[in-house]
Amino acid sequence: MRADPSVLELLEFRKALSPLRERLGGELGALALDRLAPAEDFAHLSRRADLLKEWQDLLDAQGAPQWSADLPAVTPLFEGARRSGILSGGELLMVRALMGAAKRVRDGLADAPNPALEALRRRLRDFAPEIEALSVVEDTGRLADRASPKLAQIREALESLKRSGRRTAERLLNDPNVLNMLQERTLAWRDGRFLLLVRQEYVNRFPGLAVERSSSGNSVYMEPRMLSSINNGLLMRTHEERDEEQLILLDLTRKVLARAGALDAAERVLGELDLMTACDGLVRGRGWIVPALSRKRGLRLVGARHPMLKDAAVPVDVSCGEDEGFSTLVVTGPNTGGKTVVLKTVGVLLLMAWCGLPVPARDGTRIGSFDAVFADIGDEQSIEQNLSTFSAHLRKIVGILRDATRQSVVLLDELGAGTDPQEGAALGTAILETLRGRGCTTLATTHHNPIKQYALTTPGVETASMEFDAERLAPTYRLLMGVPGKSNALAIARRYGMPEEVLNRAQGELAARGVSAEELMGELVERRAALDQAERSFQETVRETERLRQAYQDRVREIDGQRDSIMEAADRRAEQLLSRAEAASKGMIRDLEETVKMRASQGLEGRRQEIRRIRSGIDRRRDRRVEREIASRPASFSVEPGVTVQVAGSGIVGVVESVKNGRAALMAGPMRVEVPLEQLAPTEKKARVAVPPPNAEAMSRAETVPSSIMVRGMDVGTAMPLVEGYLDRAYRANHTSVTVIHGRGEGILRREVHALCSRLKYVKDFRLGGEGEGGFGVTVVSFR
Repeated sequence: MRADPSVLELLEFRKALSPLRERLGGELGALALDRLAPAEDFAHLSRRADLLKEWQDLLDAQGAPQWSADLPAVTPLFEGARRSGILSGGELLMVRALMGAAKRVRDGLADAPNPALEALRRRLRDFAPEIEALSVVEDTGRLADRASPKLAQIREALESLKRSGRRTAERLLNDPNVLNMLQERTLAWRDGRFLLLVRQEYVNRFPGLAVERSSSGNSVYMEPRMLSSINNGLLMRTHEERDEEQLILLDLTRKVLARAGALDAAERVLGELDLMTACDGLVRGRGWIVPALSRKRGLRLVGARHPMLKDAAVPVDVSCGEDEGFSTLVVTGPNTGGKTVVLKTVGVLLLMAWCGLPVPARDGTRIGSFDAVFADIGDEQSIEQNLSTFSAHLRKIVGILRDATRQSVVLLDELGAGTDPQEGAALGTAILETLRGRGCTTLATTHHNPIKQYALTTPGVETASMEFDAERLAPTYRLLMGVPGKSNALAIARRYGMPEEVLNRAQGELAARGVSAEELMGELVERRAALDQAERSFQETVRETERLRQAYQDRVREIDGQRDSIMEAADRRAEQLLSRAEAASKGMIRDLEETVKMRASQGLEGRRQEIRRIRSGIDRRRDRRVEREIASRPASFSVEPGVTVQVAGSGIVGVVESVKNGRAALMAGPMRVEVPLEQLAPTEKKARVAVPPPNAEAMSRAETVPSSIMVRGMDVGTAMPLVEGYLDRAYRANHTSVTVIHGRGEGILRREVHALCSRLKYVKDFRLGGEGEGGFGVTVVSFR
């Protein structure tokens, strides 16, 4: 779409982009914004929209590639570098930073499956060789010693001469005869030479050459004869260093200039990404939207605001074009009512959308396909060209009528103003009819009643007005589509103190000419205002209904959650009751007569067989899992001391201490276990290896662990940590077996102790106590 610079200036398009400029990260984004122009055609616009959408999706999915948008442009440096042939170290640092950012973005977009971003990525070239070459530039801009072997040799010789000069100067500074002549007992370094600051009265007596007077004039910098040869050597080496650095910089500059085109492309890509990031920020932070695109001629703006007015703008809904059933919209209303702002808002948002940018509007906004936008807005009277306001408008409109096509948008402000009202109205009507016949999408503002009547009676032409509060005699800046507006000149004049006799005479003049149409317009405006108020109330009701519906759904979810919690608690309680019933039934069996006990034991034996069958199935499934874990070991897996491994089919993770006779000794927490090599598998988990204190062995020998532990009467939460700690200490104290006294009770502690023993790998087996050992009230645990 074409837009002449004069149209962009009339619409203040560049100023309207200030919200975007405020969110840019750096200079490259600002340059991209300055270069921004409407897309050439609809296909180009679609590609821009796709690129912004894919970039937003990437930010949502994984965030932006790791690069800093605050980068200076380097291509402006190249013109001077082509003349001089050299870039300084600081300038080469800037080039390297740009190349590094381009590389990070290129790598970050490598896995992006989106076609538009892939096309953008292809514009970024590979700068790896140049980045490597520029790595010899230190962060201070100085060339590193490794920039060339000769530079390293020269700098080494320079440092050697400087060390020799300091040693010689140290002897001079310690000489009492010389020391009395010095203003300061320090060695000065000026212009690449070692000097001493000598008092003025000793200049002729000091053994050396005067070089420069101090700033105070009371002393002189002098070069001692003992340092002359060293200073001459320093001067020669310094020149050699400078020459070598120049040669290196020339070579680096040549390599950079050879990639000037690729660097220019990289700057443009990074600038576009910075601009799109700013667009995403406005969408997320300010509620801007990316408008829908249509191939038809027309536009629909919903809740549109001028970008420069920000939150102070009154949102307007405005539409015109092929989809709306009319191609011409005539906006009327009082002065300072906002007509011109509406025209500029339409023009600016249309240009922003065709630049591929989001706009300050709401969902439902749609932008159609156009080839150009023309505008005649504001007073352009030119004293220099001796043109009146009317002449200036005519000159612009003549150009519009010459160039506008069926696919063009035309914005006309105060149509027919600046001349005789009757002639101006007739000319304005003719202009609108010509544009309508050509099929242009036209938006115009006017005060002339004949033009309002033309809009009301002509097919394909619609009216709109700026709302005016008759009670406050002030504009509301709201646009009312489909309603012609009144000028309200007499009401405004009365507010500003116009004498009543003048107003009455004006009212009489209007009555003599017939004002039925004006009164009809006023009535329509009032009715439309009432309808709008009713619509706003209805929208409030809809929003309140939606709020209540959401609150209802939230309450239902809350009740469902409470119900689930209650059911879960009930299930836990039922499980506890069942456990108690099971324990009680077993107690009853033990108290029955011997005959009944035998029959009950037969039934109990059937239950035990069922339990053994279930446990056997569990063991088979565990064995299959172990086999799968062992089978999936990589071929390169090797068990060696220091390697962290996991015992297949278990949660034991340990560090291999030694390997012998097909078995590995592991340290797993406080335990030391031996496991066959075929049962070990690689793992990413970290082993918890207990580090014994320096006297751990002595402590272990000295520790006395009893052969039993009493937890009878304790709850599970208190008893089980004690049992687990006790079994661990007993095993490390080399007990072969111990006794856990848990009591008979309901059997809860017994089941928990048995479950613990089945999990501990150093437990060989466990059983209930036999006759004389405590029976069901104790468990005897044997260790491996």
